Amino acid sequence: MADHESFRFAFGANWARFLSVLDDERIREAETSLCTMLGVKSLAGKRLLDIGSGSGLFSLAARRLGAHVHSFDYDPQSVACTLELRRRYFPEDTNWIVDQGSALDTAYLQSLGQFDIVYSWGVLHHTGEMWLAWLEQITNDA
Repeated sequence: MADHESFRFAFGANWARFLSVLDDERIREAETSLCTMLGVKSLAGKRLLDIGSGSGLFSLAARRLGAHVHSFDYDPQSVACTLELRRRYFPEDTNWIVDQGSALDTAYLQSLGQFDIVYSWGVLHHTGEMWLAWLEQITNDA
């Protein structure tokens, strides 16, 4: 794994600004987007892993649709944004876990267990090791 820390973009500052304009309509749009993509009306009883949770919007949408959610991001500010959404909408919820981690960390990924849905939209190519990150996902899913 290459060290891309010196030139990686910190997305968290952008996500923090986004949270200031997040409203119910945008949350409903995210819910609709997930349901349409997955061809479902609910995520009740499903476990969803959000890799690179960013603002936390899609984690929030999945949780509102009934999924048990595990969100993680490499960027500490993005983790803080996801934690803020959990605090706002699902405080003290044990069915929504948020932490910091890397999609390139095999031991971390293996510690998470299995999921029904793995969501990682617009994330893995930012690792600088996209194919390795993708292979980590399918290897751990087998």
